[in-house]
Amino acid sequence: MKYFNTYCKRMLSLLGMYTASRIYFYINNSDVIESNYFLEFIEGLRFDISALVYINIPLFILLFLPHNLRGNKYYKKFTNWLFYVVNIPFLLLNNVDIEYFKFTQKRSTSDFFQLMQLGSDAKNIIPQYLKDYWPITLFSIIQIYLLFKIKKIPNYKFPLNLKAISKQLFILIFASGIFIVSARGGLQLKPINTINAGELIGSQNTSLILNTPFCILHSLEDKPLTTYSYFEIEELENTYSPIHMPKSEGINKQNIVILIMESYSREFVGYYNKSKSYTPFLDSLMTDGLVFNNAYANGLKSIEALPAITASIPSLMTNPFITSEYAQNKFKSLASLLNNEGYNTSFFHGGLRGTMGFYSFSRKAGFTEYHGMEEYNNDANFDGSWGIHDKPFMQYFAKKLNNKKEPFFTTFFSLSSHPPYTLPDDYIHKFEKIGIKETIAYSDYAMQEFFKNIQNEEWFKNTIFIITADHTSGVNYNKDYKNKIGRYAIPLVVFKGDGSLAGESNTIVQQIDIMPTILNEIGYSEPYLAFGKSMFSEESWAVNKLYNNYRFITPEGIINSKLENYPTFTDWGMKDETTKNTNNINLLKAIKQDYNFRMKTNNLVYEN
Repeated sequence: MKYFNTYCKRMLSLLGMYTASRIYFYINNSDVIESNYFLEFIEGLRFDISALVYINIPLFILLFLPHNLRGNKYYKKFTNWLFYVVNIPFLLLNNVDIEYFKFTQKRSTSDFFQLMQLGSDAKNIIPQYLKDYWPITLFSIIQIYLLFKIKKIPNYKFPLNLKAISKQLFILIFASGIFIVSARGGLQLKPINTINAGELIGSQNTSLILNTPFCILHSLEDKPLTTYSYFEIEELENTYSPIHMPKSEGINKQNIVILIMESYSREFVGYYNKSKSYTPFLDSLMTDGLVFNNAYANGLKSIEALPAITASIPSLMTNPFITSEYAQNKFKSLASLLNNEGYNTSFFHGGLRGTMGFYSFSRKAGFTEYHGMEEYNNDANFDGSWGIHDKPFMQYFAKKLNNKKEPFFTTFFSLSSHPPYTLPDDYIHKFEKIGIKETIAYSDYAMQEFFKNIQNEEWFKNTIFIITADHTSGVNYNKDYKNKIGRYAIPLVVFKGDGSLAGESNTIVQQIDIMPTILNEIGYSEPYLAFGKSMFSEESWAVNKLYNNYRFITPEGIINSKLENYPTFTDWGMKDETTKNTNNINLLKAIKQDYNFRMKTNNLVYEN
């Protein structure tokens, strides 16, 4: 039993560390986690134990296989070092989410590693993050130090007789039984998975209950998307169809410029709020354009925004579309469709080539030009982490547009308002500390300088501009936005250089609506596939998915669907439940069925 006790002591020590991480996680994110946290902590032990026994399978084998080498000093050293090697990385990953959760609103899964492998940003940002979030760094160092203090392994050797061997085999069988029950998370029919978090206490705070190692281990071999069969084909097409059949007889070849502003939460934009504005220039532009008061992001990551905005493809699955197993599916984007209409198409992002998979996606999406940090070719304006500061890169963007042949379609993706929040030395700071507010204000200033350089050009008046965000910031200041739906609220304005499009709309819109809206506005006449709808239509809804929850925002209420439950709520915090709306539930089911079918069958392109 001595080795059994050694194993249990190590598991209990790790369990204490995971619990400490959960406490820190809760404290650091308490403004967005509404919970009876004691109960979440109790249920969380179930997921911690499951993850720990999986991670420590090597330790189990080394300590419980009945042989007398276990007392050998070299064997014990090997056992200890293997214990450290397998546990330290998972401890660190668990602690990364203490801060990273603010930006993703979920525990990291296997796509985190895919994201780190895209481009070479990791080597630049990791040192900066360790410095900026030093309390978490210090917390992790203390945990690693305590882990290295765990060294003791018994010197016990058993005699080679039937009684002693039988005892050792009994202990192995007994320990194996406990191992299996612990790994499964109990005696229920199926082993626990991420979807089971919260089912015991009825909590929606699954991220507090889960731990990052558990989520990573259970997403290494993600299952294919579920095949739904809610409707027969004809009924499905009558309920929802992503096939758009334009009635226009001729295209009006206006230029199109999309500005995707990094982390521009709606709460930072003064036009929408009575509080202080950090975007005075954007506010002024919005008075001359068509402003959408109910616009939402389809995801919480930059890597999810680009396919949504330029190709009308939301990430209604575990991984972002760009890093998913469906990334090689054929699809059409604004770029590929407009290439066929004689447009020059280009994508601008000041980051290193490969950042977020933007370069690869832009090529697959059909953009004929890509402009990044390498094309800018001046490291003097490098921010030290992500790429070129917004102002100089927007000046570069303006210069390129002023020399383009019309018609053109271009997309610009800003980067300065992204952690670790660095600004040029010559920028006059308006706040005591450089953070999201400061960098939002800087990006707004960069936008102002961009428009100064293009507003007198001949092409300006023949151009449609769309300004929106990739996602919201992980930091909230306004309590009205500290909830599950406010976390997706973004600005969205469409205006024309000739001033012919202005006003406000209360229609519920989203990023995937941008593509069909643009094609509708220029009179594109060919059929195409887009999961969104025109923002000028009578349809009013937005959809996103986080973990296993679909959230469907409609004028009648917000449907928060997990498994096959479809409760409807009237408030952003999803506390006040209202009568179910059958039509909207059917629409959500139709979207789920059509999206999964098309992803699984590589059917994202219209075919007659």
